[in-house]
Amino acid sequence: MNPLVIRLLASLAAGFLLGLERQVHRQPAGLKTHILISLGSTLLMLCSLMVSGHLTLSGEVPANLPGTAMGDPARIAAQVVSGIGFLGGGAIIRQGFNIKGLTTAATIWVSAAIGLALGLGAYGAAAIALACVIVTLIVMERFEEIVFPARNIKTLYLVYDDPYFDYARLDHALDGLRIVADSMDVSKTMGTDRIKITLRIHVPAQTDVRSLFESLQAVGPLVKMDLTSNERPHR
Repeated sequence: MNPLVIRLLASLAAGFLLGLERQVHRQPAGLKTHILISLGSTLLMLCSLMVSGHLTLSGEVPANLPGTAMGDPARIAAQVVSGIGFLGGGAIIRQGFNIKGLTTAATIWVSAAIGLALGLGAYGAAAIALACVIVTLIVMERFEEIVFPARNIKTLYLVYDDPYFDYARLDHALDGLRIVADSMDVSKTMGTDRIKITLRIHVPAQTDVRSLFESLQAVGPLVKMDLTSNERPHR
């Protein structure tokens, strides 16, 4: 089989494995995104090697390489590394008080790096890197669950009758109770002044529900508050 095809197939497999892990966690950048990134990076690396004379169309390295090389194959690879940052940045989303998508952005960046390595023919380095990434994403999550168990994670649903609701005051009220928010979703029903807010929060064990209600009531005209337990945030 043509060595170029082998490198592309290896890149397809690597992108599939990385994308599968992200797809399981229902992230926007899943199977298709990681496969395309990995394949694209590998193809660009192959094109760079061929254009610079370091590789032939048959996938063979020229015997008289010093005399046939016409350029630096690292130039296209450098553009891939810088360009992939824009795609990774698109996976980072600010939700409420926290930022999500950093892990997905990192896997996008690593997927491109593995694709470049496979395009270069560095199968060993690519395989080790892929194994390390899979271990980090899967095994380390289990490790975190054991060492840092998810305690007192709750979903807080609030309805305020205020079209000009001050979210900074809500942030200040939660900080005063030492409550950390993982995410926040806001919606508004057309034709009304009511703001609906859904937060996934970490509540200290000593927090009193009545104190929480009074603090949230002081933020604005609170119409409704629901507090449900134990929803684990996704990475």
